[in-house]
Amino acid sequence: MTTTTNKRVLGFSALCVAAVAALGGYLFHAGQRVAATGSAAPAQTAPAAALATTATGRLFFRHSGVDAHHGQLAWRDAAGQGDAHFVEQLSCEVVHASGGRGLCLTAKRGVVTTYRAKVFDAATFAVRAEIPLQGIPSRTRLSRDGRLGAFTVFTAGHGYANLDFSTQTLLIDTADGRVLADLEQFAVTRDGQPFKAQDFNFWGVTFTPDARGFYATLSSGGQHYLVRGDIASRSASVIHDNVECPSLSPDAQRVAYKKRFIVDGRIVWQFHVLDLRSGVETPLAEKRNVDDQIEWLDDAHVLYALPAPDGSAATEVWATPVDGRGEPVLYLRNAYSPAVERGVETAAISASTARTTP
Repeated sequence: MTTTTNKRVLGFSALCVAAVAALGGYLFHAGQRVAATGSAAPAQTAPAAALATTATGRLFFRHSGVDAHHGQLAWRDAAGQGDAHFVEQLSCEVVHASGGRGLCLTAKRGVVTTYRAKVFDAATFAVRAEIPLQGIPSRTRLSRDGRLGAFTVFTAGHGYANLDFSTQTLLIDTADGRVLADLEQFAVTRDGQPFKAQDFNFWGVTFTPDARGFYATLSSGGQHYLVRGDIASRSASVIHDNVECPSLSPDAQRVAYKKRFIVDGRIVWQFHVLDLRSGVETPLAEKRNVDDQIEWLDDAHVLYALPAPDGSAATEVWATPVDGRGEPVLYLRNAYSPAVERGVETAAISASTARTTP
C-alpha cells in the first residue's frame, strides 16, 4: 500500500479475479433459490443443547448450508432452542446485529462482482441504507446501540495470511449510511509517540459500549497491534502486540482475539482473551487454526466459525469457554458470522429517531 492509486489498481485487479472465481458459484446457487420469505426450517442446533449459556435474544448468522437458503440471513434463539428462520430478501457474506439494527455485507455476483453494505431494521428486515464497498467483504460490527457500524474490505488480496493484502476499514452512521471516517485517517501513537507508516492496514473493529470508542487491529511492518480508538478526536493508540480481529466482551473488561504464530513456515492463529486491566492473556481451549473474528455468546463463552468436516462449502459455529478450561462445543451447523443481538433496550429509541432512506 504505497499510494491511493496503487491500492485502487490492485483492488480492481483483485475484484476481477474474484468475479471469475465466483461466477460458477453464482450459477449453481441461482438455480436453487426459492421464494418463501420469512420461512422456518427444522433446527440444526442439537449440539448447543449441551451448552449452559446465559445468552438471551436472537442470534443472527449467514446460512452456509449447500441448499436453497445458501448465503441468506438467518436468525434463531441465542440460547440454542427453536427453529432457524430465513430472511430470503437478504443474502450476506458477513453480518452483525445490535440495538435493533443489522449490517449485511452483500455480493452481487456476475461477470464483475460488486459489493454493498446494507443497513437493515432487525425487526422488519427493511433496508434503511446502502453503501457501495470498494473491495471483498471481510469483517463487520455494530455498536451496542446500533447507531454506528464498521466494516473492513480487502482492496487487494483476499485473506490475512497473504502478505500482499490491503484493507479499507470505514465507520458509518447507520441512520443514513453516511461514512464518518476511514481508520487510515486516524492519528496513531505508540509508546506516547506518533506512529505512522505507508503500509498501515486496519481491520476487525469492535465498539465500546458507549459507542465513543473502539478497538481494532493495526498491521504494519509484519506486526499486528491492538489499538484503542477515540472517534471524536480521530485518534488511536497501540496498547498490545500480536492481536488480530479483537472482540470486546459484554462487560467491556476483556478482548478475545486470534494470536498469530509461525509453525513449520506457515501462519497459525490461536485464540486468546486479554484482560484489559491486568494485561494477562489466557489461551483458550480451541487449538485448531481458526481465521475468524470471535463473537461473545455471553460473559463466559465465545463463538467462531470453522469449515464443516465434510469438505463442502458449509461452515459450523463452535463455542468455547473464555477461561481456557473445558472443550469446544459444536453450537450451530450450516452457519457463519454469528452475531448475538445486544442493546435491544435501545431499539425503540433508535427506531423513533432514525432517518430512513427514500
